[in-house]
Amino acid sequence: MRRITIVGAGAWGTALALHAARAGVGVTLFGRRDAGMDFLQATRTLAALPGAKVPDTVTITTEPEGAFDGAEAILWSVPVQATASELRRLQPVLPASVPLVSASKGIEIGTGRRTTEIIRQVASRGDGIAVLSGPTFAAEVALGLPTAAVVASEDAALSKSLQGLLSSPTFRLYRTTDVVGVEISGAAKNVVAIAAGITDGLELGQNTRAALLTRALAEIRRLGMKLGGAPETFAGLACAGDLILTATGDLSRNRRVGLALARGSSVDEALASLGGAVAEGVPTATSLVELARSVDVVMPIAEAIQSILSGEMQPLAAVKRLMTRELKDERA
Repeated sequence: MRRITIVGAGAWGTALALHAARAGVGVTLFGRRDAGMDFLQATRTLAALPGAKVPDTVTITTEPEGAFDGAEAILWSVPVQATASELRRLQPVLPASVPLVSASKGIEIGTGRRTTEIIRQVASRGDGIAVLSGPTFAAEVALGLPTAAVVASEDAALSKSLQGLLSSPTFRLYRTTDVVGVEISGAAKNVVAIAAGITDGLELGQNTRAALLTRALAEIRRLGMKLGGAPETFAGLACAGDLILTATGDLSRNRRVGLALARGSSVDEALASLGGAVAEGVPTATSLVELARSVDVVMPIAEAIQSILSGEMQPLAAVKRLMTRELKDERA
């Protein structure tokens, strides 16, 4: 049996384990020992994945030794902000010859690094790196509902190999070599989802939401292409697809943060309402704006969200600022 190891036993890592097990792939699900992990090991269920149970064929462990034995790919589902420290902790047991596939979305605070950049630098890897991204709510993947995503690697042979390993009748993978475009899309769409939640929470209407998502897509495309991304990526699953899902779907944690902010909650209160789940768009907002400014790309929607999250501006004031900016050509 072909095998993979998934690092990170949160909702997404566990959903990926359920998917891989259904596809006939052997799985080791590795996570840090805490109350949530103890519960997962004892019950093989996760509150964030209602109706789903991890089959006995999946090995659930907190012990690094042996966790990577026999794996032909390692899926990395650790939040971006914790990736560097976890890589350092696991470095002695991570097999350098096994591909490391990022399944995390975000930009590291302070450095502006994407997950694959953190992997490359902290784990001292020159090759064998890929990223998996797309419109994939963990709860729906856990139940085996059909979706499609993208696996990206600068090594075309690796992305094709991973595509074959991880695809199934309910999880269709496309491949690309555009790692930058895929990762920028996955990080930025979380920030936009907060914006969408705010406009919906303010009851500004469906016209507003459509305009917001269209202009946000233009922002993401500008930044991604400036950093070397391919233009077609931003019309695909990793960008447009994931943006539509995260900005409009009720399961979106980032959208729920936006809804709470629009209704008067503080950032801390909005995050607390998630019950410990991570909304990557919150830490990513500042990192995204800083990254865009460092390469002279204007991202007014991202800047507005960063201003709201930092307490510099109220949601309605941010909407007014966006609507009264200098009039421009749509291509600008």
